[in-house]
Amino acid sequence: MNSSAEPLTRSLAAAGAAERMIAIETAGLSKAYHLYERPQDRLWQTLFRGRRQFYREFWALRDIDLSVRRGETVGIIGRNGSGKSTLLQLIAGTLSPTRGTVAVHGRLAALLELGTGFNPEFAGRENVFLYGAILGLSREEIAERLDAIVEFAGIGPFLDQPVKTYSSGMLIRLAFAVSVNIDPEILIVDEALAVGDAAFQFKCLRRLERLIENGTTLLFVSHDLGMVKAFCERAIYLTGGAMRAAGTSGEIAELYMADVKAEEQDEMRRSAAVRVKPAIGDSRGIAFGTDQGHIRAVRFAATGQAQALFESGDPVVVEVEGDISADVPDPSISLILCDHRMIEIGGRFFPLNGIRRTDGSFAVRFTLRPRLAGGQYYLTLRIEQRTIDGNLVPIDKQVAAANFVVLKPAQTRFMGITDLPIELEPLL
Repeated sequence: MNSSAEPLTRSLAAAGAAERMIAIETAGLSKAYHLYERPQDRLWQTLFRGRRQFYREFWALRDIDLSVRRGETVGIIGRNGSGKSTLLQLIAGTLSPTRGTVAVHGRLAALLELGTGFNPEFAGRENVFLYGAILGLSREEIAERLDAIVEFAGIGPFLDQPVKTYSSGMLIRLAFAVSVNIDPEILIVDEALAVGDAAFQFKCLRRLERLIENGTTLLFVSHDLGMVKAFCERAIYLTGGAMRAAGTSGEIAELYMADVKAEEQDEMRRSAAVRVKPAIGDSRGIAFGTDQGHIRAVRFAATGQAQALFESGDPVVVEVEGDISADVPDPSISLILCDHRMIEIGGRFFPLNGIRRTDGSFAVRFTLRPRLAGGQYYLTLRIEQRTIDGNLVPIDKQVAAANFVVLKPAQTRFMGITDLPIELEPLL
């Protein structure tokens, strides 16, 4: 091979490998609808062939850039009308974008609007074959999976009745049963688990867990933030058809709840609206809060930087500087330790009254003495106004503001992430 061609070959191979790692990718994805005030305006629009406009545009989605890796689980949250379902329909191909692009790599199954892909005049059994064909399976492949689909749906003798006679719960049972039994590489779920009884919901959750373990990419819309945090590594927060923020599911859920609280309290909305702020951490970081305070600097005492290397059992000393407005009556500061997946291991909060200086600035030192397993860890810091333990307003939350690596211990007797203080003594 020509040596001058080798770098190009390697570059193309690397680009191909990167593309194979992506399941869903959108660029500038937008969707507009034409809204007509009167029925006759549609006729006038047709007659004038675009020379005049008889409608107003409503942008349900605007300029969404999204990349989802294979095997990743991503939640989409937001208020009603924020564009969540529109985004899923564009990705699933049931809507065409007004502008922008969407690319899907892999067999996709989507649970969107109730009964999408079903013919109400056909029996349930016929719709299984119809729906499976829409998802790209041959009749033979569907027949091989039919027993598993019927068993999962659990609708008994209704399988051979027209689906127009089904209840909403029976319809979603059948649709979900088909979607999860065709071995999808990508599964899109839009609030489908809100329908059905508790037993079936539990059955669906177990099947989702199994699909995720087997590497299925999951795009999940739900108003149940607990479910989003449980299933999704990452979350996207939409508002008004635009992406407000993206990050780990726990942090984005907290930002969403802060917005909800602010909307319910007029005074807070005027004086202390929560917004996305510049992050001081690395690429995994996200920051949000009000304009009433800022974390200016975070560093490990051992390195003077926001990165460090420790041996298991070493004390971890972190120095933090920031500012808090005088109109925050009871400020606190929290330090939260997270593992490499950004799952919280633990943390504590401390009041800042008596520490905040007259000019509003503060400087504190945290000392952690954890015995951790080897690996990467992150520190999240949050200035907050806290009334009770479970009720707070984030003034400045800096996710992944600092990170450190713990060297793997040569010998260890503990299991998991951290060494719990467990003692053993013989019983006499």
